[in-house]
Amino acid sequence: MRHLEVKRAVRAAIVFSAGFSALALAAPAWAQDSGDQSDDSSVTSDDQDAAGKEIIVTGFAASLQRAIENKRNLDVISDGIAAEDIGKYPEQNIAESLQRVTGVQISRNLGEGQFLSVRGLDPKFTNTLYNGRQLPSGSGTRAFDFQVLSANFASQVDVYKSPTADLMESGLAATVNMQSIRPLTVGKRRVAITAEGTYDEQARGSIRPHISALYTDTFLDNRLGWSIAVDVNKRNIDDQQFVTDGVIQDSTWAGPDPRYRIFAVHQNDLVGDDERISATSALQFKATDSLELYMDTIVSQFDQRYNYFQGNQWYAGAGALGPSPTDTVTVDDNGVETAWRGTNVFAWTQSNRFAFKQSMWSTAFGAKYDFGGWKVDAEGSYGKATERTTQTFVSWATKAPGASMWYDTTVDPDGPISIGFYNDFDPTDKSHYYFTGVQGSYKQPTTDKIWNGRIDVSREVDLGLIRAIRFGGTYQDRTLASTPNAMPSSAAGFPADMDSYLSIYSNPTYFKSYDGPAEFPRSFLTVDLDKFFHDFPMSEITKNNPPTQVLSTTTKVQERSGAGYVRLDLASANSRLRGNVGVRYVITQEASSGFVPTPDAKLVYGYFGSNTLGYTDAALQAQKFTYRNLLPSLNLAYQVGNDIVVRFAAAKVMQRPDMNLLAAASSPSAPTVPPPDQEWRGNLRLGNPALKPYLANQFDLSFEWYMGKRGLLAAAVFVKDVKNLVLTSYYDMPAVVTQSDGSTRPITLAVAQPMNTEKATLKGVEAGFQQALDFLPGPLSHLGVQVNYTHIWSDKVVLDQGQPALPLTGISKNTYNITGYYDDGRFSVHAGYNYRSRWVQDPLSFFGDGSFVNAYGQLDMSSSFKINDKVSILASVANVTQTGMHLVNKYGITRYYGLSGRRFNFGVRASF
Repeated sequence: MRHLEVKRAVRAAIVFSAGFSALALAAPAWAQDSGDQSDDSSVTSDDQDAAGKEIIVTGFAASLQRAIENKRNLDVISDGIAAEDIGKYPEQNIAESLQRVTGVQISRNLGEGQFLSVRGLDPKFTNTLYNGRQLPSGSGTRAFDFQVLSANFASQVDVYKSPTADLMESGLAATVNMQSIRPLTVGKRRVAITAEGTYDEQARGSIRPHISALYTDTFLDNRLGWSIAVDVNKRNIDDQQFVTDGVIQDSTWAGPDPRYRIFAVHQNDLVGDDERISATSALQFKATDSLELYMDTIVSQFDQRYNYFQGNQWYAGAGALGPSPTDTVTVDDNGVETAWRGTNVFAWTQSNRFAFKQSMWSTAFGAKYDFGGWKVDAEGSYGKATERTTQTFVSWATKAPGASMWYDTTVDPDGPISIGFYNDFDPTDKSHYYFTGVQGSYKQPTTDKIWNGRIDVSREVDLGLIRAIRFGGTYQDRTLASTPNAMPSSAAGFPADMDSYLSIYSNPTYFKSYDGPAEFPRSFLTVDLDKFFHDFPMSEITKNNPPTQVLSTTTKVQERSGAGYVRLDLASANSRLRGNVGVRYVITQEASSGFVPTPDAKLVYGYFGSNTLGYTDAALQAQKFTYRNLLPSLNLAYQVGNDIVVRFAAAKVMQRPDMNLLAAASSPSAPTVPPPDQEWRGNLRLGNPALKPYLANQFDLSFEWYMGKRGLLAAAVFVKDVKNLVLTSYYDMPAVVTQSDGSTRPITLAVAQPMNTEKATLKGVEAGFQQALDFLPGPLSHLGVQVNYTHIWSDKVVLDQGQPALPLTGISKNTYNITGYYDDGRFSVHAGYNYRSRWVQDPLSFFGDGSFVNAYGQLDMSSSFKINDKVSILASVANVTQTGMHLVNKYGITRYYGLSGRRFNFGVRASF
């Protein structure tokens, strides 16, 4: 970490801690004496103080204690988190709360937790459930987007690392189940309201509100219960990026050994705002002593509106204006031109306005019935998610001759590359550019619908080791559909002179938190989007340039699955040995339909407007595949003495591929105009309806030492033998492109298609330690620590015969979390550092040099001060050190360097 980052981190931590420590030490006289504590907010410890009184643990410490109790009582290998109080977590986002769990890491989007990775595996391998059912997602992937949900809706979240037969399949890494608040479980009226202000330091905007309210109550002598929760959260966004497109073979070099030049460099600033509105409702009715009816609903709407300012998009390796000759160059041992200086470089100057609207809802109706020792739990649910995307690109391009520019990747290998210009070329001079038009997509819909039904039957028995018999089944019908709408690139309807819409973009915070040696412009020429859309509203643009359905990427995937299971719960006479054994049988039918180019279809440049590729004809193609899987599972736990539990688990697990990969789609593109007298390269993305499901035989062995109710030392080893992992295969395909004047010219398309690989083995160890330091004297007794670590060994896999083996995507060898806390029942503060070592995003990428995410660590802090039994003050800081995200290619050349900044929250919470 650089010196300046450390200074900023220390300063932020001191200010944050000092303010709250002063508030805690003041102990205002107007604070009321503590009254009775709710069962939801306190836990009685088995430890005692010097006077022999029981220690009452509250807040953050109590949530850790409840999580330990939940882990100890379950028959499977698991971890989890629990709410501090009804509707209260220290973080606004469930993913950010879960990152302190052993083996759990998160992927962030715009500085907020979005996806979960368990044991270093890609987020798509984690099956996320809400009250035991899958929620739809408009993204088209299996990875659940935690940005759409508030943390305050969950009473606890369990991470199952070993499956049971009754647990829904499709969790190769783990299954995460979020359990919402149940009114009959709370058993009384409770109201909780949180009001916070959020300030994103890098975005500089006003303080944005976060309001959360929860109400739960019971009626009719506790036979009827209802809870409702609403959460409104708004954020300012400023995500600052420096991007390259990897390296491509230098076509101007005629020597015997190939040389590789950076294809393009981009400076971007994504500025805008997010708004999330979500709500839950749970209704329970105890009709009789043996019959309970319930209805459970969750709804969410997530709106994202951004201006994406792009400037200095320089294509040094594209040759779009003809060859870009070299003046000076430095070449490393790999043939990479690490520093280059040359002329006639093509550039785009763009700004893009994005609008993403995601809506999701899911409702379940269920009944629980007890009769004659049997228990029946039946549920039916329906959910729908829709994502509508509007992207409007407003573009200028360089005139010939192009820019005289230089780049140097060696100045800061851990940050952005250095770029600049010479020969008196001014990149902000408007006369260098011409208006090419507007293009994009308009309200492009993706929908995901899920119908689900299940029935679970159980009965307790006394048949030696067998203590309960469980059986049941599930049926699910899921449909993902995408209908791309393209606005062709067109300058029609615009004035001949558009230069007045170009302006110098200058953001005072742009890369302000970066203190490295790299040199690059902090301001650049771009498009004034507010002025542009004021003069040319979207209604006028779409009237002159109507959106057109893109058949070759219009897809629909329907997935129907049915499963039946039998599970036996086991326990010895003294209950020291317990567990379960079972088998689940699953039938899955995948039906994929999409439009593929016909044999006589032409690939046309400008088919959807200038600078686009498209096919002139496409025909509907439908394919259907069915697969059957038998999934046995075994979980055993043996208690040694009073405090040690040894667990063993073995299972066969199945995970279905992402639904968007199963679509029969063909998406061609070209990043530049056709280069004269030089090879023209483009891209072609294909789907693969024939993808097989991931299968794995997995084994786990864990040791857990419970040191009282507030301490735990645990270690585990695990092995997963995985078949049918999916990687993206890249190969070059020659094609012929028809241009607007009817002439043709060749193009080389880098084809990217998902393919199943051979078998791979994942092995890992994980360890966790959690301890309340209540044996220390005085105030130090309120300290505690939570530490965990995971290490993974993974095989490389062969994707294409005769080609080198490739590393698996998304796997970090080392991950760890360190949390320290202080909680005296009134004042609570905790700081958590989460680290993930380098992982592979794409082992190849379009140019063959791959994309690798460098190690990333983030420090977050959160605190609360209880004014009285009902009111608390809250504060938190996310990304204290303002850590940047860094991606490189296989040669160590920066592909992406991004800064999302530091986020502050301050507010008040009332609970009645």
